[in-house]
Amino acid sequence: MPKADGDHRTAYTRYERRMRPFVALDQAPATENPGGPASEASVERAKNAISPNG
Repeated sequence: MPKADGDHRTAYTRYERRMRPFVALDQAPATENPGGPASEASVERAKNAISPNG
């Protein structure tokens, strides 16, 4: 990925685009069942959202 060359708007936009899928997976267990526990499947997806090879 090219550098932002000091342009913070470009850097933040790229960061958001790259991180949003991981954040969504990590936040899903907290909102899928208000007042109750998250499903095992959601917890597993969140735990594996960022792999050492990805």
